[in-house]
Amino acid sequence: ELGRKWRRRLFHLYFLPASASAFAPRSILHLRIRQSASSSLCFEKYITEPYFRQYESLIDTNFQEYVRRNLPLYSENEFPRLVDLGRHLIGEGSHRRLSSSVRFSIQPDLVSYLSSRLCEVIIIERLPSGVFADPFELERILQRRAFKDVSVFGDVNLELPSFRSNRSIVEIHLDMNLNKSSGQEIVQEFRTELPLHARYPPLGESGYSEVIFGIPDLLLRCMSLELSPAAQSCLLTPILSNVDLALSPVVWLIPSGIKDHAKLVSVVTFASAFLSAISIIIVSLKQSRPVSGDRLKQT
Repeated sequence: ELGRKWRRRLFHLYFLPASASAFAPRSILHLRIRQSASSSLCFEKYITEPYFRQYESLIDTNFQEYVRRNLPLYSENEFPRLVDLGRHLIGEGSHRRLSSSVRFSIQPDLVSYLSSRLCEVIIIERLPSGVFADPFELERILQRRAFKDVSVFGDVNLELPSFRSNRSIVEIHLDMNLNKSSGQEIVQEFRTELPLHARYPPLGESGYSEVIFGIPDLLLRCMSLELSPAAQSCLLTPILSNVDLALSPVVWLIPSGIKDHAKLVSVVTFASAFLSAISIIIVSLKQSRPVSGDRLKQT
């Protein structure tokens, strides 16, 4: 049941209308591109940064509304089509890597328009509560040129436990090279590994805190090569699927304390601390005892 819900959410990621018609006319495509170019969001270095100027914390409904409000409406034939999305966790313990594989196709009309522009794929990971990405670790990865760019927004306090922290977003930029040939569909594939860390979870019933990763937001952004800012154009479009992809949710089970054991742990902890304090006092008293008179005479 959870897998079916995930597959339905994949197509309705941005709640954009779909069209059953064939390829959109070139004039309509150019109209959409002009609408995208008129959006200031397209020229922002990071797509998610303006969101946190408006909102203090990450809430999915607010973020989806933010995306809908700032992206032009596209029919299903005017945006890149998501062909496959694979995700899984790598590693053990409280430090894992979220591995993602993205494959999408670009329609011929869009290829011919974008082939002379600088394009990049933007992956927006809305991290669930209970995990975080270390900005300093991402900076080291960026220096190795694994990504074109990457940044973290939201709650970046690494020391807070899960119940006191807010969610965060990781925005990843990847370079994309389009073939110069036009008139044919092309398929692009990208792979990423995002290092993540678990926060201290609250007490639970089973001894594990379940963290479920949602579907990432996928965008394609292409900029013209004009040097003059006034002459530059920009296209920002979502990468969506128009079919029912079989995608299972990624789940991370983080060990946590059990509520029923809380009282017992508190009693044992208090008793251990009390006995340790008594032992320290006894040892201190023995060491501070004055030397006897007989021992003084012997010296």
